Amino acid sequence: MSETDPLSPARNSDLEWQVAALQRQIFLLMLALVVVTATIVFYLFCESRFMGNDLGEIQPQATQIIRSYNQNAQAIQNFRAQMANYAATHQTFQPVMRKYGWAPGATATK
Repeated sequence: MSETDPLSPARNSDLEWQVAALQRQIFLLMLALVVVTATIVFYLFCESRFMGNDLGEIQPQATQIIRSYNQNAQAIQNFRAQMANYAATHQTFQPVMRKYGWAPGATATK
């Protein structure tokens, strides 16, 4: 008997069965990948809709806070200038200014 004989019918059907099983497994994995991807896309879509709604609700409040800050910006700058002047004339207050990141004699920047 020679070793170069073609595959026997039993081995051939076994290989066909293995190939078919691999094809089914690949198909199921690809189907699972599509389902997971669709689920993630749907979740992100819902989150973006909820965030858009939340932004619409919060925007008027944020606009009001920003407007209030802009109206008080000059008062804040005046306060900072007065603190710098006070620190310049009172040496014992300069460590407090440095602690909070205000250099004595520096003016506020917007």
